[in-house]
Amino acid sequence: MENNQKTIIATAWVATLLASSLDVILWKELTGGIPYWLPWIHVVALTTIFVFTLILPQLRSLRNFTAILLIIFLLGFGGGWQWGLIPYLRETAIWVNWETQAPWALSAISTHLLRLLPALIILVFLLFSGRKRSDLFLVKGNVRAPVEPSRLLGMKKPEPWTRIGTIFAVIFASVTLIYLALSNFPSLRTLELALPLIPVAILIAAINAFNEEFTLRAAPLSELKNSVGKHQGLMITTLFFGLGHFYGVPSGVLGVLLASFLGWFLGKSMLETKGFIWAWLIHFLPDVFIFTFFAFAVVG
Repeated sequence: MENNQKTIIATAWVATLLASSLDVILWKELTGGIPYWLPWIHVVALTTIFVFTLILPQLRSLRNFTAILLIIFLLGFGGGWQWGLIPYLRETAIWVNWETQAPWALSAISTHLLRLLPALIILVFLLFSGRKRSDLFLVKGNVRAPVEPSRLLGMKKPEPWTRIGTIFAVIFASVTLIYLALSNFPSLRTLELALPLIPVAILIAAINAFNEEFTLRAAPLSELKNSVGKHQGLMITTLFFGLGHFYGVPSGVLGVLLASFLGWFLGKSMLETKGFIWAWLIHFLPDVFIFTFFAFAVVG
């Protein structure tokens, strides 16, 4: 590997770690809190790297990727960071008062539309930079493309994504449903009251699946596959996605490992099918159950 390529790969990893929630995890676990100045250190560091991608020819291929990370960080979409434009807006008195008074369906949809802002900004930025929808995986792609064999999947020979994708979609959705049901099984009365909210839960699941798959996977992966290669790009987006779930459900190292596997699998689907369908569908189905149980909690 040439020294220039090593520099590009190292820079991509450093930028990713700066935008990730790694620092949040370390500070919270070791000290119990996050100093107010920490996010600004990350902003300065990410901005510095972005400037380097503008002025150094050897780093120019990382310009769009670094810009994506900056957008995600500044708007507060990265997992773990309670900092940025979106968290700020959601903490304003106007938003808090409106959210507490509005029906759950309206407030939940509004929140997820607000969280779409990074995706829309990134999409416009990449399209204006000359990228096409196919470059960003925002096409159907070849849903029957072969899955490259992998030890993680227990595969020794290629099989079509129609088979492997279907199997894992059912597995991820079923495991999510079982976990949620064991945690808080709804009563018949709760099911009856929540029935009108299920279409809302489905809509939110569709929005959230698109938002996370495009913002955290398709957009950065579309840039990384050309600058650092498909393998490194997949590993970088996998780590970023996994670290963002340290305080998810389940939390801790287990949460990171499970989210990392899911992130790797969905990123693999994009690279191999050159499309968005499998990643969105596999993410969407578990989200339907997650947001349906949120609806149960509202009426229960």
